[in-house]
Amino acid sequence: MQTTTLLTSLEQSWRGFGWSRLRNHIALALISLAGIASIKIFYVPRGGLDYVITIGAGYVALLLIGVSLIIGPVWLIVRRKNPVNVFLRRDVGIWAGITGLLHVGFGLFLNARGNILSNFLRLDADGLPRLLLEGRGLSNYIGLIATILLIVLLLTSNDLMLRRLKGKRWKTVQRLNYALAVLALVHTLIYQQASSREPPFADLTLMLTLIVLIWQLTGMLLYRTWRERANRLTQARK
Repeated sequence: MQTTTLLTSLEQSWRGFGWSRLRNHIALALISLAGIASIKIFYVPRGGLDYVITIGAGYVALLLIGVSLIIGPVWLIVRRKNPVNVFLRRDVGIWAGITGLLHVGFGLFLNARGNILSNFLRLDADGLPRLLLEGRGLSNYIGLIATILLIVLLLTSNDLMLRRLKGKRWKTVQRLNYALAVLALVHTLIYQQASSREPPFADLTLMLTLIVLIWQLTGMLLYRTWRERANRLTQARK
């Protein structure tokens, strides 16, 4: 019975995918590839593929996380409502997850040459393991927490989980995106400083942060204003 229900849910999800969402995913895939390719062309023409994907996928993921946070306020302004599920926001989040995991996968092996634990631990003079809690080590721990949130969001960004968790609980899980955005930003800024990354990277990161904050504040103010207006109308009718 459970297997039949699962297959039915998957069939319904596939039928409801639609051409508009397929176009979203094709566009987001091309944007992701273009972002990674731009690192190769303009930043490190002679860089290895693992290095290019680590940097390119990381910044594409950060950009898509920011865009996912902007879509809600824009939808609120255009449609005057903020539904539990917006397919474009979900699709952008999925590609943020894909590029984020690419960044993590290639980054761990790039920096540690396969020895993943060396991203988080070092042996001291006595041969005892010591946590790396400064510079890149701290950034890696923050990135690890962000990766866990990213996986949770990616695994729940589908119709099956939306139906299983119901709207309210599903939305609560998806709000982890705010924590993910903060962790990804801090991870990026620490790594930029530790790696002496060129100023344009930090400038673009801060610009994206400012844009997201402006849209989020705008959405919050509009939502609060419209909710208070609706409450006053409700009370006036009583």
